[in-house]
Amino acid sequence: MAVRHEVENLIRRGNIFYWRARIPSVFVHCRPGSRLSLSLHCSDHRKAQIIGRKLNTRLAELKMNSKEAMSTKKQLQILFEHVRDEEIERLDDISTMAKRNGRGGDVVEMELDLEVGWACQLLAKFGTRSELSLDGDCSGLTYLLKNGVPASHVDAIRANYRGELSTARSPGFEDGIRRLIYHFEIEDTALNRERAMSKMFEGRAAALLDIDERHDLVDRTLSEFTGGGRASNSMVEEKPVELEPAAAPSLRLAEESKPAPTATDIPEAAEIAYLDLSPRTAPTTEKGALGIQRPSQRMVAVADFEQECEKLIANMGKEWEPATARDAMALVRMFKSVLVEHGVEHSGQVEQYHIGLLRQHFNDIPTDWGRSSKMRIMSAPELRAKGHELRKAAEASGAKAKVGLAAGTIRKHFGNLQHFLKHLKGHGFEIENWTFEGLRPRKPKAGDIRYQQYKPKPEDIAPIFSSPIYTGSQDHLRGKRRKTGKHVFHDSLYYLPILFTYLGPRRKEFAGLAVDDIAKDGEGYVIILRTNGLRRLKTVQSERLLPMPEEMVRLGFIDYYHAVKKLGYVALFPDLFSDQTENDPGDRFYDTFIPVMRGTLGEKMWERSIHALRHGMADTLKQAGVPTEVIDDISGRLSEGSETNTRYTNPAGLPLMRDALSKYPIITAGIDAKPIQLLPWVEKCLPPPWARKAKNEARRRK
Repeated sequence: MAVRHEVENLIRRGNIFYWRARIPSVFVHCRPGSRLSLSLHCSDHRKAQIIGRKLNTRLAELKMNSKEAMSTKKQLQILFEHVRDEEIERLDDISTMAKRNGRGGDVVEMELDLEVGWACQLLAKFGTRSELSLDGDCSGLTYLLKNGVPASHVDAIRANYRGELSTARSPGFEDGIRRLIYHFEIEDTALNRERAMSKMFEGRAAALLDIDERHDLVDRTLSEFTGGGRASNSMVEEKPVELEPAAAPSLRLAEESKPAPTATDIPEAAEIAYLDLSPRTAPTTEKGALGIQRPSQRMVAVADFEQECEKLIANMGKEWEPATARDAMALVRMFKSVLVEHGVEHSGQVEQYHIGLLRQHFNDIPTDWGRSSKMRIMSAPELRAKGHELRKAAEASGAKAKVGLAAGTIRKHFGNLQHFLKHLKGHGFEIENWTFEGLRPRKPKAGDIRYQQYKPKPEDIAPIFSSPIYTGSQDHLRGKRRKTGKHVFHDSLYYLPILFTYLGPRRKEFAGLAVDDIAKDGEGYVIILRTNGLRRLKTVQSERLLPMPEEMVRLGFIDYYHAVKKLGYVALFPDLFSDQTENDPGDRFYDTFIPVMRGTLGEKMWERSIHALRHGMADTLKQAGVPTEVIDDISGRLSEGSETNTRYTNPAGLPLMRDALSKYPIITAGIDAKPIQLLPWVEKCLPPPWARKAKNEARRRK
């Protein structure tokens, strides 16, 4: 059996020492997880240590120096030129064979190269993750037409594009990209692979579109790509025609001089009128490099911004939670109101100036505008007027005016605005280039972030568990639960504060637990955090197993679990849900628990009260000596900065978590265990008394 020693990668088998190291992931030609194994041919411990340390140092040097960071210009340019030159050589061979077979001046050969070239250019510009339809209002079609590609060749380009896209999505394609960037000594990262793929297709496109020397025998007047046409060989000379000032469309008349007639000629009229029927009031047409008229970009009316935002939300799909989608829509409505205020009618009129106006608008509106149904339907001037009223009232009373959005909220809104503007631009709508420099508040520094949130200590939290919720209340109704009495009810208000204190989860994670999320292992009960029919999880690392705190078991949680399950509920805390509304269970718990906290803590109550419990748990465990990586695994975060923690190891297991959580002091020992008593309406499987269907429908209409 191999015996390890204090020197990394050094093991002993029998009397002989071996150096056995895992091959770094940067060596992409080696199979992941493979190892180097080298016999040192010595049995002396000290000598083996010296050799092992030298080998470890050499391995580290190879790992660090084997790859250079990809240069945004030099390395990519070298890769591009390599792919382009290889493709040119391949095409020259094909062209030579075409000449050998008598097709040296065949226009079809040239057009085939151009069609494949434009297909590769689309992949270079738009990537392989999206699939372009190349019809209707597709941004890929707009790109082709803007660059002078004839509409008659779009179908052929579409067929080539789909073939290239299918190849690019095949399993072996990414391996080829890895080999390519390894050959050019580029670090193997997802970003660099995407850059290399784009440059590869760009290089192929450059070679395919460079037809001057390869197809020098082709008559360019026979192809629409080069200004001619198969059906008509006439050359068009445009002559502008003066219009009346009131005329909306631009009219151009072209006179044609016919070359010598051929058998393929079609009789033509002396004059052909070309009408630009674009809806723009003052259209300007551009000419491509080949003299082909390009269509103007489309525009979307400001009145239709909300419909476009709905499309964006649909495109984001599961990447956005419902709350994120609501924030994006709120931002678009606010931006729309600012644009309407300043007379902007469509996307083509949106300028950088208007984004600056939105930034100033953020400073002058009530901080809590989103929480008021009345303020949410106010126009931009009305919101600022309301903010002005609040400022005047605050000045009169000497209080601080709740006006102006917080820096973090503004950053979030600008992020959503950036998503929306990119959505419009990606769909071919005319949008001026914008920047958020000088507008977006800076991201807080790490040192500032540490002190932004109060981290309550166990003694700060303990008073909560002496409230009437745990000692006895008058009744189950919301107001009477906070008054002293003889009833102890078991629901989310009873159990969730204990779970938040000892395990530090996110609010919605535990408020949205299902009955099936409780299980048992050899050591005790566990909580399974996973996406269920009640709610999604924030990130991949949010999925985890957590040990059930012993205090929860002592206080009858298992009996509560069986009682709820027997009644047929899906939700573990049914008091937070209603069959008449689509409420957020975390928000419902917040509304009921905050008054309880305020009643027990009084002036000592901290900001972001429930979320602070998550910080408090993490800080208490850290001060008790628990490694931060284990704390992150318990909290559902991903520790950064350590390759071992992110790539080479799994999250902490239940035994390690139980040991870590035992370091948190028991602050609920003063709670007496009582027989399980469910809320009356939960026990009778009735709708919650707080649910209002009409209220929900009114909210949806707004």
